[in-house]
Amino acid sequence: MCVNVNKQNMYQNNPKDKTLGPLSMGVPGELAGLHAAWLKHGRLPWKTLFQPAIELAENGFVVTPTLGEYMAGDANKILDDPGLRKLYAPNGTLLKAGDVCRNVELGRTLEVVAEQGPQAFYNGTIGENLVKDVRDAGGILMMEDLRNYKLEVTDATTVNVMAYTVYGMPPPSSGTLALSLVGRFLSFLFYMLFPCCSVEIVSLSSFS
Repeated sequence: MCVNVNKQNMYQNNPKDKTLGPLSMGVPGELAGLHAAWLKHGRLPWKTLFQPAIELAENGFVVTPTLGEYMAGDANKILDDPGLRKLYAPNGTLLKAGDVCRNVELGRTLEVVAEQGPQAFYNGTIGENLVKDVRDAGGILMMEDLRNYKLEVTDATTVNVMAYTVYGMPPPSSGTLALSLVGRFLSFLFYMLFPCCSVEIVSLSSFS
């Protein structure tokens, strides 16, 4: 959901703001979506679902060589950002492979949401802290945006690829559409290689 501010030309001077920085974000809807799915399909208590993530955040995980390489490649970005620096360079030096990465504040946040539910985020101190951080960084998110967030449940988009039906998110998410394009490309490739089977192959890739 978009932030409730009418600034149609806010990206005109810097198109990168669409994808990077505080102006690129809308109201986070994942928590509301997960809670709605749990209300309809969940079997375990809401609080129980958070325990593994809380333990992982508090106890930490070992930085893998691959993650260490990515962090090293973005070292300047991490060290220039107070939040990222606190997480990935807690002692002033960037974590490396074999070090333990902990996120104690995330663990505390998850504990609150586990106890109080999504309203702790959309109408509570967690949301207030988020709004403050975003606005301090130059964003336009308001507490009103979080309070007014409404969940919209839509049908999944389906893609038939190579005799498999794949369910995904509708636009503006692009993953399912991309998979459909890949399926069509594979169909064309099979058509070029095996013209005699083209009718069957093409029918195995469709988008709806």
